[in-house]
Amino acid sequence: MSNRIERPLFYEHQILGAADLTVALEHSRGQQARHERFLHLWGIASGLDVTGKEKQTAAGTKYQEITLSPGVAIDGTGREIVVPEAERLSDDLFDQLNVAIADKDAWYPVFLIGRDEPAPQPPLVVGACQNSQPTRQFEGYEVTFGRLGDELDLDKQDAPGVAEGPGDAAWKVLLGFVQWDAGIKKFKAVADGAGGISRRYAGVQADIVAARGGRLTLRTRSPNEAGKPALIIDETENGLLQFGKLTAQGVVTPVFSVNEKGDIKAEGKIIGALTTGGVQVESGIATDGMILPLPPGITQKQVDDGDAVVQVQISLRLGENATPGSPTSFSLTANLAATPLETWVDSERRLHCRVRWFEIGGGSPNIEDHPGACHYLVLASVKEKQP
Repeated sequence: MSNRIERPLFYEHQILGAADLTVALEHSRGQQARHERFLHLWGIASGLDVTGKEKQTAAGTKYQEITLSPGVAIDGTGREIVVPEAERLSDDLFDQLNVAIADKDAWYPVFLIGRDEPAPQPPLVVGACQNSQPTRQFEGYEVTFGRLGDELDLDKQDAPGVAEGPGDAAWKVLLGFVQWDAGIKKFKAVADGAGGISRRYAGVQADIVAARGGRLTLRTRSPNEAGKPALIIDETENGLLQFGKLTAQGVVTPVFSVNEKGDIKAEGKIIGALTTGGVQVESGIATDGMILPLPPGITQKQVDDGDAVVQVQISLRLGENATPGSPTSFSLTANLAATPLETWVDSERRLHCRVRWFEIGGGSPNIEDHPGACHYLVLASVKEKQP
C-alpha cells in the first residue's frame, strides 16, 4: 500500500521540518496534476504560437527568424508548462541536434518539454542557523526539435502512475513545424501543421457536458469570431438544436435545426444514406453512351452489394425540331423522317440510344444512323435488411 496518497497533518507546538512543508506543497501539486491528467487532454492551453519573420543574409539569401510567443501548455503528465515571455528558436540548437536530412522540403517538429530546474544557490553565509542550500525550484521548460516522424504517436509517451504527480517524464508537446536551409544553417519556413498533423490544443475528457443557463454552445474558436461555425442546444420551445455561423455578437444564424418534435429544417439539401422504405429519384436528359447517375443518397457500393434496388425508365427524345447529328450527307432542304433503332440501358446504367434517319421522296433512299437522346427517370430504394 506504499502508493497511497499521504496528506500532511499538523498540530500545535509541532516542530516543522523542511520535509513536512515540502510534502504539503507536493500533495497539492500532485492533486492538480492528476486532475489535469485524467479529466483533461494534454496540449496547448493558450498562446505558444510559432511565427516567422522574414530576413536575409548579407549575401541576400532569405530565411525566417522564428519566435515562440508566451503561453501555457499542459503535458500528458499533468504538468503545467509556462513560457512567460517570447523566445527565439535557436538555429544553432537545431544544427547541433543533427536531425536534418537531405530532403530540403522536410518539415521538422518543434516540441515544448517541461523541466524542473534548481534555482541558483544563495551566496555563502556564515552562522549556526544558516546554510547555502537553494530554497526555490524553477518550473522551467525546454524548446527542442525532433526528427521526421517524432510527431507520430505522441499519446504513447510514458506517463506517471495513477497516484503520482507530474513526475520527471520529459513529455513532448507539439508546437508546430519548421523547414531548414542546410546551406546557410537557418530556418526557412514555419507552419502549424505538416503531413496531416497539427499542433495540439488541450481538451477535456467528459461523458456529460451540462450548461447552467439552459443553453449549451459549441464553437470552433475560444473567442467569438464572426463567420465561424457553432452548434447550439437550447431549451427554447421545449428543445432546439441549431447549427450555423456566428455573428459578431455571438448569435448563431441557423442553416440547420431540429425541434423537440423531430422536425428538421435545412436551408440546403439533405444528402445522405437513404433509409429503408424510402425512394430517391433522379431525372434528366442523357445522350447515347452516357452512364445514368444514381439518385442522391444512393452509392454504387449499395447497388453492387444488393442493398439498393434501382429501376430505370427511358423515352426517346424526338420532337418536331429534332435533327440528325453532325456530320450528315442530307441536304438542308431534304424532308427527313426518323425511327428508333435502339433505346436501352445496360447493367452499368449506360444508355444505348440510336436513331435511324432517312430522306422522304426522291430516288434511292438516303439512310443514316446517328446517336440519340433520351429522357430518363432513375428510382432507387433500399432493401430492408434481414435480422
